[in-house]
Amino acid sequence: MINMEKIGKRIAALRKEQGFTGEALAERLQVSPQAVSKWENAKCLPETAILPALAEALDCSIDSLLCPRELFILEAVYTDGQTQVPVTRFLNDMVRDNTLNIYVNAPFIGASIESDRLKLLLVKYQTPKGLYFSCALQNENLILDMKSEGFAGDWAFQIIGAYYGNEKEYSSAMQKIEHYEYFKRDRIEVNHESFPSNPASDDTEYLTLIYLNAEGIHAISCPENDTLYYGEHGTKLLLRDHSKCILKNVMRLSWEGEGSGQMCPWAGSLHAALKYMGEPYTYEQIMGMSGACYRICFTDVWDYSCTDALVAFDYVTPLYSAIGYSFRIVERLEKQERKAERLAIMEDIRNSKPVLAINLRVAPEWGVITGYTDNGSHFLCRTYFDKDVFDALEQEDEQADSRKQADRRTVFEENGGYLFSDFWPFIIIHFGEKKNVKPPLDILKTSLTTLIDSFQAEECRGYTQGRDAYKAWIRGLSEESDFRIEDERDNVLRRLDVNDNMLCNLADARRAAAAWLREDTSLTNETGRQYLDKIAENCKTISDTVSAFRDRVRRTSACEIAYNTINAYGVSTPGLRKEQIDLLENALTLEEENCRLAEMILELPEMM
Repeated sequence: MINMEKIGKRIAALRKEQGFTGEALAERLQVSPQAVSKWENAKCLPETAILPALAEALDCSIDSLLCPRELFILEAVYTDGQTQVPVTRFLNDMVRDNTLNIYVNAPFIGASIESDRLKLLLVKYQTPKGLYFSCALQNENLILDMKSEGFAGDWAFQIIGAYYGNEKEYSSAMQKIEHYEYFKRDRIEVNHESFPSNPASDDTEYLTLIYLNAEGIHAISCPENDTLYYGEHGTKLLLRDHSKCILKNVMRLSWEGEGSGQMCPWAGSLHAALKYMGEPYTYEQIMGMSGACYRICFTDVWDYSCTDALVAFDYVTPLYSAIGYSFRIVERLEKQERKAERLAIMEDIRNSKPVLAINLRVAPEWGVITGYTDNGSHFLCRTYFDKDVFDALEQEDEQADSRKQADRRTVFEENGGYLFSDFWPFIIIHFGEKKNVKPPLDILKTSLTTLIDSFQAEECRGYTQGRDAYKAWIRGLSEESDFRIEDERDNVLRRLDVNDNMLCNLADARRAAAAWLREDTSLTNETGRQYLDKIAENCKTISDTVSAFRDRVRRTSACEIAYNTINAYGVSTPGLRKEQIDLLENALTLEEENCRLAEMILELPEMM
């Protein structure tokens, strides 16, 4: 016999489960709200013609609506903690004599999920006693009947199941989870230390958690080396959103730097990255420990790249060794290799490690990758070319408040105040593991060794270095035919600009060397200390002399080309070039002395 009261309660329960109001269900079925109300209050039954549409709207069969059973499946999903497949109707159809007895696996329940994660079934069901939740793992039996009292639906938050492994091999992890719960931590780090790995498994393993909250029963699966968070005031478990990750408050990069010049973009970018990571090193210390403060390169084609710190000599190894980090350099990847590298960059960002890279925006200079969006499709960055954009944004705010400008400002702020990179970088440097920092005296010894080695270095990839770079630079300035504006205007302007950049970088590098050497207190030998002070004095002399010359030249030099006056800052006359040649020859003499002094310091017993 049909029980109208039970049918009415079942329609009401299913309607609420599907998220319909009475009015919304009525509109979908094209009946009046009063008709829905009469069904649910057992005043009448739905007309036979409307039963198929009603069953479809409530995601159930007609038989399950009208049959007089007491056990009713309100919601069921087959899931791996990431993907969910609804199987509510299938389970309802399997109820016999108010009993559900099924074997949980994909072929039996007709659901398939392509993954190696642990699979399980989550069920929300109702009996005359109330509303309950239950679950069963793959290859287990789920049995529900009128005596079953699963988990009641009144939990604020409770983890009821925890497993570590994958669908092939897994074990209970509840003891570990109870440990996390005891300490009330805000996250769960999923790794082999916290959740010991099965020795038989070489595949990816996952932490699968089953939990209850006010919304119902849930499963979530987190891969190894990732993190789960307690969200929504501790009532929900969330995976870290890998589609976007931004490191906040990485300092801006500027040629001016923090109170002084930072003309070496590699060292400046490294300074910004290390500062974000809580390391105390200054730009001058980075230049000194790496030995980049002693560098000088020149190429006969007068290319801007000769000012790049890493174009010909390895200053990376001494620096990372000094500060106690391993590192990994990736150079000029083929396009098919980018996917793996993109994932490596994303992993570093998620682990709060900025990534150094060259050629991120505008021109091939060093910068810092500070985040990513759209699952790594776009990188965010800091570069030395950002100031113009920042200035433009600030001027827009002052001059107008248009919707377009406001939207641009919003996007900028949502991305941490960073700009998107324009290009795929051709050299990338990753921070590795933190190791022991070198003793100060060993760092000084390595720095002075680098001074000697870089000064005596041979040509590399078309770039002369050290002593030979000075000589090649002087020869280049002596070629008067290379500076005739009337013959090759663009090439001359380029040479003048490259020359100006080289002077600027030379002055900055030797300024940093003087500051670094004067700061050092590791050398206690009195004679050695005098030698070190003399090297610092020579570096400061070079820096001051070059800076003064460059400033004077930039104030006074200009040349007229055709009908236009172009400010060709630099040594645009034979007299200025001769003056710079004399300056470089004097600097070379001081560099030769510095090399001899460094050799004498390294021969001291204290340095052996």
